[in-house]
Amino acid sequence: MTQPPNPYGPPQWGQPQWGPPGPPAMPPMPPKKKSPVVFIVIGLVVLLAAAGILGTGLLWPGWMKSRPAVTADQSSPESTARAVADALNRHDIDQFVNVLTCKDGRTNAEGKDVSKAEEILYRDIEPFNPKKKSDVQPSFKVDEVRKIKPSDPIYNDGNKDATVAIMSVEYPKDSGLSKQRGVLALFDEDNKYVVCEMGFIPVTDSQEPPPDPDPNSATGRMQAFAKAVNDKDIAAARKYMCATARAVNTWTEKAIAAGGKLRLHDKVTTTKADDGGQVRMWYTLDGAETKAGGFLKKESDGWCLFTFNADAK
Repeated sequence: MTQPPNPYGPPQWGQPQWGPPGPPAMPPMPPKKKSPVVFIVIGLVVLLAAAGILGTGLLWPGWMKSRPAVTADQSSPESTARAVADALNRHDIDQFVNVLTCKDGRTNAEGKDVSKAEEILYRDIEPFNPKKKSDVQPSFKVDEVRKIKPSDPIYNDGNKDATVAIMSVEYPKDSGLSKQRGVLALFDEDNKYVVCEMGFIPVTDSQEPPPDPDPNSATGRMQAFAKAVNDKDIAAARKYMCATARAVNTWTEKAIAAGGKLRLHDKVTTTKADDGGQVRMWYTLDGAETKAGGFLKKESDGWCLFTFNADAK
């Protein structure tokens, strides 16, 4: 996909027309007295123009003012991530879209007059729309640049090897808006790193369920199991394993010894007959996060884990 062509071409200049000399010039006429009305009209126009420019500048700093060209370093994912944050902080949408995003992101969103990149940006960060007046100005900051994780909101099989920039978006304290977290996938296009996928969500949004008010529910017991593993308490973790789940016990002992961490991905799903359940978790070890999951059943003392796979799909 290519960038839409610039609809504006070079100016077409007319050629001077030369002809035969005209009659001798008439003697100059005495100058007419200038009308004060002309100066009044001109002065009024100048004042209105000045007021318009100043007023616009107060409503949206920098709007209608020419910006000096800023060169973006796109030699690495880290440098491109910093360039994106800088461009967004100075509201340079033109550079963000036409320089720092991939060619597909520069094309118009379906049925809209904005690019795909802008569509996502304005959708996820509503006050950040240069077409609308807003007193709330978000601040963008790069937190880290790393390999994408399965738990990242934009993860899919097509970008599983991508490098992503994790970006925080903060608002003034009195704005009433929550801090947001962005994930931007960076790819090499034409020997320059560009953003090809992105998404921003409030940092409070998570698929991880809150603590279940019923500690004996399937979700409550699996949350307790994860806490026991994270606390390196094998005795507490065994309370949530089925009596014959030797493989689960072996895996848990190894996970605790290695310093692994567990967190619930979502609520445990149980069967209608309430005799079985499935749990999905994230297992983190040495900074690498993988999917983990297993199956539950009910024993005399409640729900317990009888199978578990740290590489579950």
